[in-house]
Amino acid sequence: MSPNQQEWLQLQRVYDQMEAHALWLKVACLLSWLTLVFVKESLVMQLGTLLIFWWLEASWRLQQRRAGERLQALEQATAAGQDIACTWQSQWQQQRPALPGLLTGYLLAALKPTVAVVYLALLVASFIRVWY
Repeated sequence: MSPNQQEWLQLQRVYDQMEAHALWLKVACLLSWLTLVFVKESLVMQLGTLLIFWWLEASWRLQQRRAGERLQALEQATAAGQDIACTWQSQWQQQRPALPGLLTGYLLAALKPTVAVVYLALLVASFIRVWY
C-alpha cells in the first residue's frame, strides 16, 4: 500500500469520526438547552449556551472540511502517480489564509444548513418561550 493510500485510509477514518462527534455536539447542545429551559434559566444564558455550541460545531466542521480537501488532494495525487503523503501540515502553512480568510471560513462553516438549522431552531424556541 502506498503512503498516499495509508494516509487516505487514516484520514477517512478521522473524517467519519468527526461526523459522529458533530452529531454528539448537537445532542449535548440539545440536552443542555432542555436543562436550561427546565430550570427556567434566563434567555441570555440559553442564547450564550447555544452560541458556544454553535461555534464549537462550526470549528469542528471547518476542520472536517479541511480533512475532506486533503482526502481529495490525496486521491488526485494517487491518480496522477504523485506521492504527497505526510505533507499536510507544511502545505497548510504555505496556503494558510490571513485572519480575514480564517474568520470567513469559520463563519461559512457556521452558516452551513447542516450546522445552522438546529441552532437556529433552538434560538427561535428560546425566544418563543420568553415571549409566550
